[in-house]
Amino acid sequence: MPIAKVVFVGKSKKKTGTTRYMFKALKRRVKKAVFINVPRLRKSIFWTDYKKVIQNKIINTDPDLVLIYAKDLPFNVLQNIHSSYKTAMFYGDTVDAFQENVLKPARLVDYLFIINKTYLARYRSLGIRKPLYITQGCDDNEHRVIPTRNSKWFSEVAFIGRPHSDHRIKLLQLIDQHYHLKTWGGDWQEYGLTCLKKRIYPKEFAKICYAAKIFLGCDYDYDLECYITIRTWYSLGCGGFLLTNYLSGMETMFSKGVHLEWYHSPEECLEIIDHYLRHEDQRKRIAQKGYEFVHAHRTYDVMINEMISHIENDRSIQ
Repeated sequence: MPIAKVVFVGKSKKKTGTTRYMFKALKRRVKKAVFINVPRLRKSIFWTDYKKVIQNKIINTDPDLVLIYAKDLPFNVLQNIHSSYKTAMFYGDTVDAFQENVLKPARLVDYLFIINKTYLARYRSLGIRKPLYITQGCDDNEHRVIPTRNSKWFSEVAFIGRPHSDHRIKLLQLIDQHYHLKTWGGDWQEYGLTCLKKRIYPKEFAKICYAAKIFLGCDYDYDLECYITIRTWYSLGCGGFLLTNYLSGMETMFSKGVHLEWYHSPEECLEIIDHYLRHEDQRKRIAQKGYEFVHAHRTYDVMINEMISHIENDRSIQ
């Protein structure tokens, strides 16, 4: 059945822009898309039951699909509407992925979209009807090269993220011993690293990608198949030269040394950094190829189209 009307339930993601990019793509894909910003609505109508207002908005729109970002739709509203409307949930995280506050709504929705393939079997074993793999992308309009002459943004190696794993902390400390490293987006001071700004917004992200000779990726979990984070998509989309950790399945999406580079160990990471700092022409060529590839093949429009098309073509749920 064609999907013409979608209610998208979520919150503002000012740093990553994820919900904004998804909603823009939805508006281009379907005839009518309505965004319910749950925290903003709750704050603006504090004197009444915001959950009833959300439910009435859904009912009045009468959508072909209710798309939920993470756990943002109040659970009792989902309980009330899930039998009347087709529902899908996008969960773009790997932390706390099997907590009950994630599993409860995931068991009610018709589709659960996640960003790695490793968790699919476990979700099925936990009673999720249709867990499906999806990967994100860049925003074709907002993720662009933004030149800057401000020395604040320049470095040999840059990393954006928090110190939430030992292997990440140790790798960045190692890199800092050998190269001019700048860290952004987290509390790095207690680990001997200076965080120049704790909250990085899209235009700043793009300036860092432009000004850093090497943009580093170091994911939370190395063991997840096809776990391509938004750091990868956004940095390529902003024209950065990306050096990231290898994950199983990356070669099905990218070509090493063509779109980006990857490493398997801290030692190899240092070797690759050293090589590309000495070969600017190679670095710039790969960054350009990565930029062209992502904007041609992996935008939020592609992601949303894949999600909607899968649901439209699924004959098992009518």
